[in-house]
Amino acid sequence: MDDIDATRELSSAEAAGVPFRWMEQPSNDVNTACIYETIHGWRVSTTDERATEESVHDYVDRRAAVDDFVSRVQGLVRYGELRKRLLGR
Repeated sequence: MDDIDATRELSSAEAAGVPFRWMEQPSNDVNTACIYETIHGWRVSTTDERATEESVHDYVDRRAAVDDFVSRVQGLVRYGELRKRLLGR
């Protein structure tokens, strides 16, 4: 996936109110997908309810990192939609 396709996916996530950090390290954000550059390539992670970075994967290939990141964001969107349906909100 290239940046243009990723931007399309991220705009729908943003509209749904799903937090993510595109090309930024995680901060104190909870339940947030992150992608950022490291010395060795690209890192993709998700923060938990304590804003701790978890499920960390490092990539040399930027495209693979973007694919992983977008997949995580899409999962957070689906989770949010399911939660709304189940809670009736």
